[in-house]
Amino acid sequence: MQHFEKWINLIESTSNKVKITALESRPGDRQRIFKQFSEWGEALRLPVYVGAKESKLQILKQGEQGLYWHSTTSKATINLELLDDIEKGIIILEGFIRSPNLQDLCIKRLFDNLRLSEKKIHIVLWEEDYITLPLELQALIPLLQVSLPTQEEIHQQIQQWRETLNLSPDLSKQLISACRGLSCGEIDLILERSQTSSDLAKDILQYKIEKLRNQGIEYLNQPDVDLTGGLDLLDRELRKIASLLDPEAQRLNLQFPKGLLLWGPPGTGKSLSAKLSAKRMQIPLIAADWGALLFAPKPDSALRNLLEITESIAPCILYWDDFDKGFSGWDSNANGGVSRRLAGRLLTWMQERTAPVFMLATVNRLGFLPPELIRRFEERIFFVDLPHKGARFEIFQIHLAKYFPNQFSEGQNPWDDDIWQKILREYNLTTPAEIGNAVRQTAERIFHRHKSKGKIPDTLEIRPIDLIEQRKLFTPAMVRDEEQIWSIRNNATYARPATGKDTSRFAEPPQELFGD
Repeated sequence: MQHFEKWINLIESTSNKVKITALESRPGDRQRIFKQFSEWGEALRLPVYVGAKESKLQILKQGEQGLYWHSTTSKATINLELLDDIEKGIIILEGFIRSPNLQDLCIKRLFDNLRLSEKKIHIVLWEEDYITLPLELQALIPLLQVSLPTQEEIHQQIQQWRETLNLSPDLSKQLISACRGLSCGEIDLILERSQTSSDLAKDILQYKIEKLRNQGIEYLNQPDVDLTGGLDLLDRELRKIASLLDPEAQRLNLQFPKGLLLWGPPGTGKSLSAKLSAKRMQIPLIAADWGALLFAPKPDSALRNLLEITESIAPCILYWDDFDKGFSGWDSNANGGVSRRLAGRLLTWMQERTAPVFMLATVNRLGFLPPELIRRFEERIFFVDLPHKGARFEIFQIHLAKYFPNQFSEGQNPWDDDIWQKILREYNLTTPAEIGNAVRQTAERIFHRHKSKGKIPDTLEIRPIDLIEQRKLFTPAMVRDEEQIWSIRNNATYARPATGKDTSRFAEPPQELFGD
């Protein structure tokens, strides 16, 4: 597939033998496309016609106020008699390929008629969507694309607005980052409507977030905590990966890694670690849903759109939560082979991409993934297990500091080790999510207790007994779903541990199997 600006080279280099081309674009690039073809029409001394579906063609004109459409007396409509009323020109036909009244046979007959004709006519079959030409047409019709702009192209576009919007160098840099993933037409429209440069980068980012959300793609919000507890080995690996974003790494031929797989029981902090990884690397995190892709109206187009956007925004993290759930029965034809086809395309993209897109996925059952996909992560598959005592203490500290800052902020700890030993034993076999929920619900109970007495303090205070009482109110998933979770934990040796050995003062002493 070639960039659409290669159209003129394609026409001239083949001595006008290329009569039909297909063009795919994104919403927002209409004016850019019309302007470019208008310039090519002047260069080739050919009129430019525009038509959609069964409407009559209109001539594209250039006036003092810019481009406009001029109604023509021609009776030409988008059908096989199109060539009867036109002697020469560039004809842009929108919606022709997807028109329900026109079959592939019509396009082939139009192709044959043009090839035999001596008229200087070039037809552009244009869609504001991804185009998949039938196999019998792929050899006949070149496919061009209006791709998303590169960072350098965005920089050049922003520079054209620098004086109009009074953009400082710092703001220009922010705008370049915010505009990644948008089409050139969208960028111009947004900047054109802006009356002031204040909060412009924030407004563009919010527009992009809403746009991606409508396509089933999410910018994830920042997590409500800044740390994960007990995942020291995973944190060390993420810091190493972040360092590879340095341009000096590329100079030394060090490649940015393809991705990382977080495997383990539910609630062990996999999703939080994924979100915090983007924060550590200071790059965007785009969340996608494999299941949603499979059931999209056009799954192939949805996947291609996602991958193109992530590459245009790169460096970034492409995040898949509960990745394994979308691969149940992937190797069957239960859904027409869509799962297998999309998995193959994702594998090819992971192998061939050059953009710094880091793919991060969380799974509960590793065996659900295709073996070929697992191999793409084989160097970085981490098992996130239930936290040991030292990790549980760290997790408590993180959440207690959020709700009880007077007692636990800045490393404060009002309770002695004997109290903590009792709390940690009570919370044995609990996940980080369950600990976080317990602290939050304890804070809610304390607040309600004060409110019922008509006295709400400036800050809340907690007692050890409050946490112990809260523990008695729920059953840990490890107890409730013991068989399922043990089936996951039993395969932990196939991955690298996310947590190192417990070296805290709460660690269990080594047990001697045989005494004297």
